[in-house]
Amino acid sequence: MKISVAVKEYLVEIEVRKFTEKTIRSYRNNINLFLRYFQEEENMVDLDDLTLAVVRRFTLYMIGKGRKGSYINGLLKVVKAFIQYCYDEGYGGFNTKKNFKWCKQEKAVIMAFTPSDVRAMLKSCKGRDYLALRDAAILTMLFETGIRCWELCCIRPSDIHGDYIIINGKNHKQRVVPITPILHKAMMKYELVKENYYVLKNTDAYYFLSFHGRQLTNSAVEHIVKKHGDGIKDIRVSPHTCRHFFAQQQIKMGTDLYTISRLLGHENVQITQTYLNSLRDDDIITMTKQRSVLMSM
Repeated sequence: MKISVAVKEYLVEIEVRKFTEKTIRSYRNNINLFLRYFQEEENMVDLDDLTLAVVRRFTLYMIGKGRKGSYINGLLKVVKAFIQYCYDEGYGGFNTKKNFKWCKQEKAVIMAFTPSDVRAMLKSCKGRDYLALRDAAILTMLFETGIRCWELCCIRPSDIHGDYIIINGKNHKQRVVPITPILHKAMMKYELVKENYYVLKNTDAYYFLSFHGRQLTNSAVEHIVKKHGDGIKDIRVSPHTCRHFFAQQQIKMGTDLYTISRLLGHENVQITQTYLNSLRDDDIITMTKQRSVLMSM
């Protein structure tokens, strides 16, 4: 079978598996990049020619292009899934579960907001009108739960239950996050003004809504965060940086990595471990200087 035919079928397969539009777009771009390499650099067209050696040469090719290990491994993740699909269907390729090589990846250093940054962002949500209270609730939820931007956009009123929220995460996996007292207060203020603002108006069935009552988009939430983070220097002002803040603050408060991993919706604790690795030495000292080994005996 020609690899181009298999690629087309696999892209249909991930639609059948109900991958999100964003994930499908990413998979399509990554597979097509590998396909161009396979056809133009390797001068091959058949799946029978797709071996581990080809994948290793693709890795070296991307390293030669100056790509970072984290970026290359993102490509390889998709290539691996595609090859395994072809192998399982009997089209060719090889069993990646038994033999696959990853690129050596640089140690991740995750930058997060400081507490003073967060206080300034929340304080900037001035006023008692709809947009001000909505923005305050959005920022509070991002900082208090660590959920992803699109997860926030997709929350429906029916997902909110007393002291927790059901989050529909990546790959259609659900998890719950708690509603803290601070978050509860921000949500109550938002819900009150929302009820009055949209009276007798048709709206989308989502918790957070745009000025016109439509579901928020990723770009809309990114704009909200950037607007209230105006003036913050030397760090990316984005919803994902709110997630970094949540994770690092939970570590500083002594929450175990397994619990943080559950709250963030990570597939494994190793992903969450990067937040611990990114803590500065003075953070580690502050966290542990009151925890004497001998005094606890």
